[in-house]
Amino acid sequence: MAVAAYASLVSLSNILENLHNRAEAHLPSVDMEQIEMLEKNIHILVKFVELHAERNIEMLGGLWRQIAKAAFEAEATINFHVVNQLQLRSQEGTSDTGFSAFCEDMARLIRKFCSINEEMPIIEEEGEDPQAGKQPSTYVPTAGSITTSSITNVPIGIFEHVDKIWGDLVNSNSKRKILPIVGMGGIGKTTLARTLFDDSFIDDHFDIRIWLSISQVYSIDRILKVALQEEGGSQGTCESSNELEVRLYQRLFDRRYLIVLDDVWTREVWDDLQRCIPDNENGSCVLLTTRLSDIAMSLSSNDPYKMTFLDDDKSWALFCQYAFAQIGCPYENLKKFAKDVVKSCRGLPLEIVSVGGLLANSDMTPTYWENIVKKIYSLSDLGHEEHCLRILSLSYKSLPIHLKPCFLYMRAFPEDDQINVGSLIDFWIAEGFIKSMSPKTLEETGREFVKCLIDRNLIFMRNAETCGIHDLLRDLCVRESNDEQFIRSPRVQYVRSGFRVDTCCFLCSKEINDRERACLPSLVQNIPSSSKVSPSVCDDCKPMYSHVTRTCLLRTVDNVESLYEDGFCKEILQPTELRYASISLSYHGKFASPSVLHLLWNLQTLIIDGIHSPSFVLPRELWKMPQLRHIRSKCGATLPDPEEDFLVLNNLQTLSIILNFKWKKETIARIPNLKKLSIRGEMTHSKDSVCNLRELHELKNLESLSVAYCFEQISFPSSLKEVFLLQCKMEWKDVSAIGTLPCLETLTLFFGVEGSEWNPVEGEFSVLKQLFIGYMNLVQWNAESIHFPKLERLRLCDLDFLEEIPAVIGDISTLQTIQLSRCCDSVIESAKQLWEDQQEYGSDVRIEVTDKNGVSYRIGSSIARTSATACVCLAYLKRIGDRLQEISKHGECCLNTKQMKRVEEDTIFLRDFVKVHHLSKIGAMESLASKITQVDCEALIALHIWTHC
Repeated sequence: MAVAAYASLVSLSNILENLHNRAEAHLPSVDMEQIEMLEKNIHILVKFVELHAERNIEMLGGLWRQIAKAAFEAEATINFHVVNQLQLRSQEGTSDTGFSAFCEDMARLIRKFCSINEEMPIIEEEGEDPQAGKQPSTYVPTAGSITTSSITNVPIGIFEHVDKIWGDLVNSNSKRKILPIVGMGGIGKTTLARTLFDDSFIDDHFDIRIWLSISQVYSIDRILKVALQEEGGSQGTCESSNELEVRLYQRLFDRRYLIVLDDVWTREVWDDLQRCIPDNENGSCVLLTTRLSDIAMSLSSNDPYKMTFLDDDKSWALFCQYAFAQIGCPYENLKKFAKDVVKSCRGLPLEIVSVGGLLANSDMTPTYWENIVKKIYSLSDLGHEEHCLRILSLSYKSLPIHLKPCFLYMRAFPEDDQINVGSLIDFWIAEGFIKSMSPKTLEETGREFVKCLIDRNLIFMRNAETCGIHDLLRDLCVRESNDEQFIRSPRVQYVRSGFRVDTCCFLCSKEINDRERACLPSLVQNIPSSSKVSPSVCDDCKPMYSHVTRTCLLRTVDNVESLYEDGFCKEILQPTELRYASISLSYHGKFASPSVLHLLWNLQTLIIDGIHSPSFVLPRELWKMPQLRHIRSKCGATLPDPEEDFLVLNNLQTLSIILNFKWKKETIARIPNLKKLSIRGEMTHSKDSVCNLRELHELKNLESLSVAYCFEQISFPSSLKEVFLLQCKMEWKDVSAIGTLPCLETLTLFFGVEGSEWNPVEGEFSVLKQLFIGYMNLVQWNAESIHFPKLERLRLCDLDFLEEIPAVIGDISTLQTIQLSRCCDSVIESAKQLWEDQQEYGSDVRIEVTDKNGVSYRIGSSIARTSATACVCLAYLKRIGDRLQEISKHGECCLNTKQMKRVEEDTIFLRDFVKVHHLSKIGAMESLASKITQVDCEALIALHIWTHC
């Protein structure tokens, strides 16, 4: 219960901070001394929990529960009075502001927390703390990249498995093959499958690669959408399952594909999918991972590949990789303990990696390591799965208290989910898990928390933007969360278009049946609403809010187009405790009038999604909400001008996408800490579309700027790291103003830049890493390597007149990737020449091309990244050549059936090699392609004659 108590206290401290800031502007009216007294008591309790959370003392269990309940009660009480005051103020002719009643309840809360502080037990410090060596509970690492560079991406012990399966994947030239990988949880099945999936030659060999995470609970529609590359399997499309199946079949038809089905628990998922996965008889493969041998045997005629435990040597090497980030143990006084730890992990990679991450974050004291060894030894009689969970729990229990609520929140995501890191941090902030630590923002602290969990191997990065959690670690989150019994109010809400009040949860939009349907207890709607039915709550949300006894609901949004009589939601109700709201609107959806949005006084993130009207208007009351951090309208919305007496929104960091807003100095002064801004003007040039973008330089903290359809001069803030310009009228000489930005790392220019010649100037784009240019009439690009000294990625789209990519671009030492989409032939030829020139210097620039016919290939892939396969190809050529020479001397019937079968297989391999690697597009490989064609013809003749011998 210590974690629940801590989370409740931190959430309450954030509420009090918001209340304190509002009270300074008399929104609402409160006694400042009472706020400060309550804050002081909460601070004492937070320090007490941080200090004693790990103590296993019986009397503390009741104290933790008492603290959590008191904090929950305080939040509910404060919320009730603030909403009541704000509502009364909006009613004309009302003199009662509720101030006296608020003061009485605040005094009662102060007495309660003072009593808790006075009754806290005095806990004597023990001698030497057996936990010594851990980081202190208040430790927060310094800011840095989330990704961990000290550890290799592929753990030790995986490559030998890769070598065994790799040939089965690429040497299949016949019917579709299903290859199962079987093993217990945590043994490395997904890691092996991912390593194969990401292999450079596998990438070249297959036309299409698709990764599908299945898990125990799955949705076929969502799986199909992921397979069709629709983001996250979103519900944005209304296609039926049959329509999705047809589209997937069409995508896969006549193409060689690799599909990974990760974490399969039932045969039914394959029964549902196989009708839309054609057998093209071209060597396509389905690779699946499962814990269940019987499932693997029932799905494939091939023997399952069984993952085994690591031997002692590999276990030791893997542990050192994660505990010390090097080969071997550098601490002689810890070596014995390290060996004991590894032996106790039984060769299970997940256990080894987890304990390695735990110990890597200690200060390497023998006392602490010995204590960990004793704890692991105490688990020696347990079975494998329970042993693994208990080992993983050691990593959880060693976490500083501030990280534990954040880790346990991972249970909220489905198994194998791709979790957006930015959204995860927003959720942590919404739940109140992150304590304010000035001068850092909550988001900056949140990113440090993510890095800590990654460093401890409790979560992992999938790519630059998403993370994930292993199924067994998620199971641990569920178990520990149930033990903690969090006490919370509804703070996060998703409501999608087509929401039904009778069959959907009003908090998460999950479809529910009559058996599941329930309402929040003692639901109070003290804000007028036309609802005839209390909103439903699903089984997942119901236990999380079981302690709610009083909540206020607001009618903030009308879905005018939807008819309530048909069962659809005509209005959207939101709890006043809400901090994160994502609303998907119908076309005619709008905010209710008069607006009551400002009564959501703790709302931090507002996301407006759906295909709403282009005339959609955000309520002016947003300027009365100083706690707001992010406002995102994915289809664009109009933001009214603020009134003179409105507040400064110091916390606001994101505004996206704002239509035709007039950026005055007075307005910009109200959002001084904005970091991300997206603006869209009128698509047609008119006087009404002027947005006054000459004042944008006043946004001193702006890091990302996106502007579309702007026909006026833009004054760029010097703090910008990312600029996206779409159809913004300027000339190439004007781009120099962007190039002088000292922090600019990403620049995207689509349409709008006039002129045929671009002459960058030395000193510009000094830290630019990514450059995207598209849909221009650019003819000559006169660049030198000194103009883009840090460039890593170049993308050119639909440049029909560009003569060539400057050859010196290839001389940039940091360059990794060039992507060309539908560019003219001269650009593609210059890219080929650039690649060939760089090969002489040992450079390995990846150049990807999609031509005007939609054909995609990688320039030089067979040489630059698959030299081993090229050697295999030459070996096959030699073997066929030897056989053909033997046939020419002794006749076609001199070879037996097995030998001729091998000739046939080798011929098919070479034919596929030519097809996959586009040898005709690589000058250095054209002779090899010619040789293969010649051998192919000779072999076909020999095979034809042999069959008639």
